[in-house]
Amino acid sequence: MDCLTPFHKLTHEELLMRTRIFALAAAAAMMLAGCTETPQYMGAAVDRDQNVLTGGPITGTTIQDLPRAVKDTLKQVVPHSEIASIEKTKRDGRTVYEFTFLESENYTPDIYLRDDGQVMSQPLRAEK
Repeated sequence: MDCLTPFHKLTHEELLMRTRIFALAAAAAMMLAGCTETPQYMGAAVDRDQNVLTGGPITGTTIQDLPRAVKDTLKQVVPHSEIASIEKTKRDGRTVYEFTFLESENYTPDIYLRDDGQVMSQPLRAEK
């Protein structure tokens, strides 16, 4: 079998083999094309709208997972910051959320909020 043999002269097995090779090559090309550029901040709001409750992480704990009290406190304390990550831990039997923010002119250091919205000092003995 020659690589340039016209399709109508190929046996069923040869045609099936070429189709599989083509499908694998196409899948590999699509995977490589999808990995060529990863956005720096996957969860940031597309238009950088400076609203703390838009964007945020897309995996793990997300803004949608947060209790209403935590969202309300974020709007009051850091209304224009962009959340980079949310880490959910336990402290004294209560859920504590650690927020890190994207660096910008409105940069905010990490903050810790209890599940009832109370701002906490940095947890020293957090349990996952």
